[in-house]
Amino acid sequence: MHEFSIAESIATQVCRYAPATGRVCSVEIRVGALRGLEPSSLEMCWQAVIHDSPLAGSELLVDLLPWTIACPACGQTWTSPVPFVACSCGEPRPNPTASDELDLVSITIEDEMEA
Repeated sequence: MHEFSIAESIATQVCRYAPATGRVCSVEIRVGALRGLEPSSLEMCWQAVIHDSPLAGSELLVDLLPWTIACPACGQTWTSPVPFVACSCGEPRPNPTASDELDLVSITIEDEMEA
């Protein structure tokens, strides 16, 4: 399960960039479909990694980017949550493409003064 090492890496980056004061409420990441992450597995790993850490109680928000499907027969392109789908023109095997990005998008902090 590569989700655990990814959760550890994200937590390391968040700790590096989060201010020393305040509580981390949420962490938002953007993940390309080609990365092959399972959001529920990543969430489980996130909770295990942040347990008993300064990030305990924070929420991991995952923006999973879809596949882009291009049909060589009719030229149509569309997005899909799955890579292998037939085209509406009847082409059984259009070309799926996706990115493998994994970006830390934002860290939401609750200021100690607000708590």
